[in-house]
Amino acid sequence: MSPITVNGLGSSLNIEQIIEETMAVEDQGKTRLELRTGEVKARETALQTVKTKLEAVESATFNLKSASLWEDQQTVTSSSTAVTAELNGAAGSGGYQVEVSQLARAAQRTYNFTESAEPTSLTIGGQTIEMGANAKLADVVAAINSNHETGVSAVAVGGKLVLSSRTTGSEATIEAAGSSIAEEASKAKAGLNAKYVVDGTAGESKSNVLTEAIAGATLTLGAVTTGPATVTVGEPAPSTQAIAEAVKTFVNAYNAAVEFIEAKTSEQPVKEPKTQEEANRGILFGDSGLTSLLSQMRETLSESGMGALGVSTGAPSATVTAESSSVKGLLVFEESKLTALMKTSPTEAREAISGAKGLVTALEPIVNQAVKPGGGIAERISAATAEATSMREQMTALEERLVLKEERLHSQFSAMETALAKAKSESEWLAGQLAGLE
Repeated sequence: MSPITVNGLGSSLNIEQIIEETMAVEDQGKTRLELRTGEVKARETALQTVKTKLEAVESATFNLKSASLWEDQQTVTSSSTAVTAELNGAAGSGGYQVEVSQLARAAQRTYNFTESAEPTSLTIGGQTIEMGANAKLADVVAAINSNHETGVSAVAVGGKLVLSSRTTGSEATIEAAGSSIAEEASKAKAGLNAKYVVDGTAGESKSNVLTEAIAGATLTLGAVTTGPATVTVGEPAPSTQAIAEAVKTFVNAYNAAVEFIEAKTSEQPVKEPKTQEEANRGILFGDSGLTSLLSQMRETLSESGMGALGVSTGAPSATVTAESSSVKGLLVFEESKLTALMKTSPTEAREAISGAKGLVTALEPIVNQAVKPGGGIAERISAATAEATSMREQMTALEERLVLKEERLHSQFSAMETALAKAKSESEWLAGQLAGLE
């Protein structure tokens, strides 16, 4: 309900201005509480971001020690784009010389097409293709392609109907008949087998995809070769590329967490903030829990075996600055060192990650303790959430009190003005009576 408006009926005072200024003073407490509530919410959000970034670090450590990451794998490469290769199982390691003299080809037939004013039909591969009166070549092509049972595909080329067998190889055939088509025999192409030689052994295939030429590998022939293409199958070993990617993911996640925590714990708060943005600055400044966590992480990593993997905080140099990784405590990954170690001793690389003094072994418990349910950061987030809820309740109660106070002030001033107006009226009446006695 809107308060009664009174403005100096009896006192000549600007009552509305007095009430407005009084409530403005009272509102200062509300403003401070609003800023404080926003600050607590910002701290909750910042802690949640810290938790999320540390969870990414934890996930990366889990992946680094995953048994599947370290399983033996084989690679296969080809020296020529004419022959591509992939493994379909275990294959004997080493090089294979592959020569291709002929690619597998589909059979092809070309037909002149004549439109008919009457409904007609085609027989292709034992299938009947019905055509309506005045059917166009495009209609015939669409009808053939919609029926895979014919064993052919169709296209229109230069006003002619061209049929190709859906399979390749010397046994591929095309059988087509009908009153509206006439074959151009000179353009007929027979299906061909692929012809190849692997390490001196000749072979043929109705397909350009070879699954038996090299046991455990699939070769795809794309062109005739002018010389031997070398297909190389690697020895079984963990994938250096996959492990390097896993290390990169860890380094990036770790650096992102460290940079965010560093930024928040070093951000100076604003004295007597006037805006929410100012109030939110420095919400984690000098936070002992987070600075301690950073120290633990850095000390633990410095004592781990990560150097063998090519992971470090960067080498100090004459040009080192405040932004250098060695100063900021960020990690640097030299992939070439990991690659070299993987070639000579994959076991040593794995030990540097998940061994007794490995990177993951040392760091994982620290990160897990921080982010696990009920852990340090999770507990602080819960506390901030509860505090923000409490402050919102205080805000609701304060707003209700301010409304009541404003209503009370209006009521009190209204009563005062009424009393003053009555006294003034009575005084004027009395003065008039006295004047009449003279």
